[in-house]
Amino acid sequence: MKNENFDLAITEPFDTCAYAFFEAINIRAHVAVYSCSRLDHVSEVIGQPVPSSYLPGMLSTFGDKMTIWERFWNFLQFKATSYKFSLIGDYEYAAAKQFYPNIRSWREVLPEATFIFTNQIPVLDFPSPTFDKMIPIGGLSVQTDKKALVLEEKWSKGLGLRKKNVLISFGSNARSDEMPIEYKQSLLEVFQSMPDTTFIWKYENPEDTFTNHLDNVYLSSWLPQNELLADSRLTVFITHGGLASVFELAMLGKPAIMIPVAADQTRNAEMLKRHGVAVVLSKTDLANSDQLRSVIENVIGDSSYQQNANRLAEILRNQPTNPKETLVKYVEFAARFGKLPSLDNYGRHQSFVQYFFLDVIAIIALIAVVSSYIFYRILKCAVRKYFGSRCSEVKNKKE
Repeated sequence: MKNENFDLAITEPFDTCAYAFFEAINIRAHVAVYSCSRLDHVSEVIGQPVPSSYLPGMLSTFGDKMTIWERFWNFLQFKATSYKFSLIGDYEYAAAKQFYPNIRSWREVLPEATFIFTNQIPVLDFPSPTFDKMIPIGGLSVQTDKKALVLEEKWSKGLGLRKKNVLISFGSNARSDEMPIEYKQSLLEVFQSMPDTTFIWKYENPEDTFTNHLDNVYLSSWLPQNELLADSRLTVFITHGGLASVFELAMLGKPAIMIPVAADQTRNAEMLKRHGVAVVLSKTDLANSDQLRSVIENVIGDSSYQQNANRLAEILRNQPTNPKETLVKYVEFAARFGKLPSLDNYGRHQSFVQYFFLDVIAIIALIAVVSSYIFYRILKCAVRKYFGSRCSEVKNKKE
């Protein structure tokens, strides 16, 4: 591998083990590609500011408008997440160093990335401080040409049976067939109470018979999700809030009911909610059929959700830059020119005291205190001299 003399390496810094490998085979330059919108431990290592007072962390359960206690918990979540993943990276480095004694820590190598590609769309995500080396390429894999997204006949026929159609999918990790029985029963009650609505559910074991008596429910272990979301007949998407699904529904203009299950999904859900295209529920709300039905009916009946979704999709489809072209051009640039120290943030080399101006504040405070004391002494002497001379004049007049 070392003899190949690679021009560039590409890795996902969620796990930092690749950096030891890069060091071992002397790869001269590398770029990082996020699978999510942000990585808290990477932000700390590269010196990217993370204002926890309004910016949700990677695993945050809040939006950008937080109460005092939510801001406190958001800060703790950020620190805990950063510490956890940094600790894993340190363990991996220690293990690799036993085989390659001369390698540097991931804390030194990662910040040298020529570029860091983030899986985010700035106009969709929460506004946050960033650097010139951080390049957003969110929505890279989403096909938005609706003419090319043609449904197979069986799916098209299913959407044509009723005026209202709801797609349900909790992704590939959270299996619907393994959800608690009370959640399934609650969903079943919702399906029964809405016979005028077709429900298409990604269900990993379609042989289950608990929905057989309902003609408005279709179970399938696989769904053409992108094609379904592109169809104008689909009304609402009930999703776990995985980032890929979020990009698809946002760029294809579909209102959503977000039910986060794990990881960054709550943050993704809150991100959509602020655009007025989604309602966010807790996964425990799946046990409440009345609430779930009420939310579905509200999203379907309130036209503002669809209007907001249409506007957001129009914005996202007409961005000034193309993520695919951006990725290719920047990767080619990095392969040609290698590391770019000029893009390195010097703030990461500063101490806590320097970064937050504590030394400057201390000097200003000291000058202010000394000046105030000198002024006080001068004023005291002047007052004493003035009143002393007045007392002498009065005394002389009396004599």
